[in-house]
Amino acid sequence: MKKLVLAILTSAFLGSCATSNIATSKKNVIEVGINLNNVVDDKVQVSVNPQKIKEEVVVYQIPAIVPGTYAMSNYGRFVSDFKAYDYDGNEMPVQKLDDNSWQVNNAKKMDKVSYWVDDTFDSELKHGIYVMAGTNIEEGKNFLLNLPGFVGYFKNKKETPYTITISHPIHLYETTSLINKNTTKTDNSKDVFVASRYDEISDNPIMYAPLNNVSFNVDGIEVTLAVYSPNSKHSAKDMEADLKKMVQAQSNFLKGFKTTDEYNILLYLFDPKVYKWSSFGALEHLSSTTVVYPETYTKKQLSDGMINGTVSHEFFHIVSPLSVHSEEIHSFDFNTPKMSKHLWMYEGMTEYFANLFQVNQGLINEQEFINEMNNKIKTSLRFNDSMSFTEMSKNILDPKYAKNYSNVYMKGALIGMTLDIILREESKGAYGVRNMMKDLSKKYGAHKPFKDDEIIPEIIAMTYPSVGEFFKNHVQGNTPINYDKFFEKVGIKKGTQEVDSRYFINSSNQPFLTLNPKREIIFTKKLNTGLVALGVKSGDVIKAISGEEVTLQNVNALLVKTFEWKEGDTINIEVTRDGKTLKLEGVAIQPRSVEEGLIIEDLPADNPKVKLREAWLKG
Repeated sequence: MKKLVLAILTSAFLGSCATSNIATSKKNVIEVGINLNNVVDDKVQVSVNPQKIKEEVVVYQIPAIVPGTYAMSNYGRFVSDFKAYDYDGNEMPVQKLDDNSWQVNNAKKMDKVSYWVDDTFDSELKHGIYVMAGTNIEEGKNFLLNLPGFVGYFKNKKETPYTITISHPIHLYETTSLINKNTTKTDNSKDVFVASRYDEISDNPIMYAPLNNVSFNVDGIEVTLAVYSPNSKHSAKDMEADLKKMVQAQSNFLKGFKTTDEYNILLYLFDPKVYKWSSFGALEHLSSTTVVYPETYTKKQLSDGMINGTVSHEFFHIVSPLSVHSEEIHSFDFNTPKMSKHLWMYEGMTEYFANLFQVNQGLINEQEFINEMNNKIKTSLRFNDSMSFTEMSKNILDPKYAKNYSNVYMKGALIGMTLDIILREESKGAYGVRNMMKDLSKKYGAHKPFKDDEIIPEIIAMTYPSVGEFFKNHVQGNTPINYDKFFEKVGIKKGTQEVDSRYFINSSNQPFLTLNPKREIIFTKKLNTGLVALGVKSGDVIKAISGEEVTLQNVNALLVKTFEWKEGDTINIEVTRDGKTLKLEGVAIQPRSVEEGLIIEDLPADNPKVKLREAWLKG
């Protein structure tokens, strides 16, 4: 998962096995029906036929948590009117055990269950479900089916095959990696999907939307991008070239890895006027990802942030945890989960790869890569830098540890970076973390999990004693990493430089805004060239942006809108200074700010530091 958070004062799966041969005998298949043509009070009905039940008691469960989210979702809260029926069509008694579980006694007589599902997107319930793991029911326009929000499983029957029959409006088309028996599309009113077990249901979201798709093939991977843009501001075709360039670079970077035959990207672009979401991002799956981003982003912003940042991160999850993962993840418990110790690998290494491949494949230069790593260092230091990463990962659902979760994208990636430098130095440039993950993926793969306590000793055995010391001190232990020591090895030192920023947020995702003692939103002492040209002074209280009043409640959404500003646009804000109201207007420029950071030393090409850096970034 990759979650992006925009805040005024703080910034910021898995997968089951691949689709396998599915039993076709009706008595061995759980049949699910979902009717998207009949939307009542923003809800749709789901029916589940388990065939003949042999037990006296059955429990039907909707997931409380899904892989890749590391937080409780409790999708059962969106289920209502849960009913069970016998073979004569009579309603049977149902006992609700908790938010996500329903028990039926005398179950041998039970024919089916049915219930109604509300979506999370426009719910008034304060649920905390990440939007990219959420659900959308928009009658006749869009249905985003993260399936754990709609389909559950009978306890102790997760390994039973499924068929899911979905009736839908004929002008809406599905995008998913699930096998669809309706291949001809002569009748686009019903789809029948098959899955070998429940984990495969959880791992394959479906989006129904008007056709706004592109497909292309890169090195044997069939890639499809499906876009839902409610106000028709963006087309998949406009994103195709940038996406294809990114996937090709990733394929080159992952040469020698077993990847996937297809990859589907389900992109939901939301209207910030409708949804005031300040966090968004993507959730990974074995051969697809759900992505949620603001529709107001420009094509360049979607290319830089969504395609080269978020989607590239999700694609790299095909390495970890999808092909290298522990038993806790392979046999995931959707209602009483046991978490793995290795978020440093699942999210951290994935995020590191999502940055490394760009410099490795020439999409960005070395200094841009170093700037991004420096930004991660700055952000990571706002978390508990002395917390054991493996301890945090194992206990990530505990509130004490959960508040440090976002650090997996910061320090987690830096753990990958530091380990990479150690391996490159020890191997004289020949072996890095990409080689390490390739060796692990060959040994394990999607169907063979590792034991949680054994993977670090195994990595140490296949590499060097210094790797063991690093894990002992900085991953399992609580000693902060001295990044300067490792950067010195590759000819990188501290310095200042002028870099691009946004109008209200710098390159480290830190705002040029803060709160004064009166809890007014004011500009910080440090400003960028764009704000200075507009006439802003430190200490000014911001009152309006483009004519819209700024409040603590809406400031995040308003800042997202300013991402649309492009050079040459007329822009305006309203501030108060010394008790007077000022309207500041000007022409947008590319703001720049001077920031302390890391710079590459000017050294001869044959310097050992340069050679090690080349092996690290280009090897």
